[in-house]
Amino acid sequence: MTERDQQAVEFYHSKQWQSIRDYVYSRDLATCQVCGNVVQDRKIVDHIIPRRLCSVQEALDSNNLWTLCGRCHYRKTKIEQIISKQQNGDIKLAHLDRDWWTKVLR
Repeated sequence: MTERDQQAVEFYHSKQWQSIRDYVYSRDLATCQVCGNVVQDRKIVDHIIPRRLCSVQEALDSNNLWTLCGRCHYRKTKIEQIISKQQNGDIKLAHLDRDWWTKVLR
């Protein structure tokens, strides 16, 4: 498991995040947007463009958020880590959209 930095901890404990997370989870009908499985164990609302590459406003934009199951979230995180290590990896990650991720994760 990856340790979160203090800034991330504060973000994920903020009322703004909890509110938008609950909205997206409800909007997506508690269903993984990649595989279609119902997400029951915990609310996994993922940033399509990683939070660390977003402004606070972008990090709270529901268009950059989707519900994922644990399996799809784990796979997306691993792929993000691989891309991030490439030359200009963070620039690439900042431009990958929902459609690209859906194709790759399916």
